[in-house]
Amino acid sequence: MDYPPIALKHRNLPNVHTIPVWSSNPNVEERHLEFTIKAVVVQGKEWNENRFLYLAKMQKDYVIVKFTCRYCTELHQFCAERGHAPKLLSYGTVPKGWHIVVMEMVIQDIDKTLVHYASTNLIQWEKDLTHLMEEFHGEGLVHSDLRDANLFVQIGKPEMIMLANYDWGGKQGEASFPTQLLHEELIGGEKLKSREIMKEHDIWVLRTTFQNL
Repeated sequence: MDYPPIALKHRNLPNVHTIPVWSSNPNVEERHLEFTIKAVVVQGKEWNENRFLYLAKMQKDYVIVKFTCRYCTELHQFCAERGHAPKLLSYGTVPKGWHIVVMEMVIQDIDKTLVHYASTNLIQWEKDLTHLMEEFHGEGLVHSDLRDANLFVQIGKPEMIMLANYDWGGKQGEASFPTQLLHEELIGGEKLKSREIMKEHDIWVLRTTFQNL
């Protein structure tokens, strides 16, 4: 990859501007997607040193660029094809093992939480997301973190629940948690017996998420 000098006003942003266009078909001729990283995206209250999000400009459109230590493009694509994840536009790697993911930017209402929309949409959300989970479990895939922190809705489409964060997901039997020190909502006060991510874990976390909502 060619990395030209980055503009002074963007000097603290990653100097990456092009990666291959995403395709699940290995026989498709490789094309590249070009973008310019513009700003850091704030990721809630906690800083995560294994995941960084940026806002980028791609021609006339804005996109989200994610740098992460792990990523499951197969699961992201599966959910996106069913309308429950932002469209996956591009994927690649850079030195030292970092993965780069470029996805469409879905506009959210930052002034309203899921709870605001839950009174009229919760039943539909639970039905749709349970069905989605059963579908990707049927393909042997697990997500690992179906908490409400990874659920969101698009402005104007509150009935369609969206799922984010495919960093830890993957094939059951291969995917594992990076640490045993997990958020309380992921283990329910229990000691993690194994770092392997199981379908049963997804089922329990999703059920607990909707009970709390």
